[in-house]
Amino acid sequence: MKFFQRCTMGVAVCCLALAAGCAQKEDLVLAAKEPAVPITGIAVLPVRPVIEADDGQPVAGEKMLLDGSQVMNDLMKEMLAGKSGIRFVAEPAATQGRRTADVNLETARRIAAQQGCNVVLETTLSRYNERVGSEYGVKQPAAVTFAYRLYEVGDGRVLCHGRFDEQQQSLMENLLALPKAQSRGLVWLTAEELARDGLQEKLGECPYLGER
Repeated sequence: MKFFQRCTMGVAVCCLALAAGCAQKEDLVLAAKEPAVPITGIAVLPVRPVIEADDGQPVAGEKMLLDGSQVMNDLMKEMLAGKSGIRFVAEPAATQGRRTADVNLETARRIAAQQGCNVVLETTLSRYNERVGSEYGVKQPAAVTFAYRLYEVGDGRVLCHGRFDEQQQSLMENLLALPKAQSRGLVWLTAEELARDGLQEKLGECPYLGER
């Protein structure tokens, strides 16, 4: 009986591991191993917070998004600064004071031309909630939601895109999160740590943002 119980437990653990692997790949963007579009440079726009235009966003939530966008900008520079052809665009040139969710193609072309690039990386941040508590116990876990798209400005063709949307959960809430939790050290992350994890995951799926 004990041997049977051990076997059953082993099968269950294997199933959980396989299911977790499938769950993590649901958002994967399929792309060619070798980039097909010649890139003269990539203009990286500042991360822009998506804030409700009708003032529906609470003041505290708006401030967190604004602060979070600055954190994301720093993380972008940390991850992409060493890659060739990367040009970081200053805030005024990219948004001109607007808080819209999208940059139109005409504006993207103008920015790309100014930077000597033919590709633009655009990222929007729609949720950035800080952890309330410590790494070992929380009242509220960190939560981050962002989306990115990389596109060629000539015809507007999207080369890569992805979306990260996570509020960290305990293992009791989601057993499928075990592999990810183990890689994070089984602790509660700050919003910055969660954002870094998400950027590494999503940008890492795009061959155009790899070593060049």
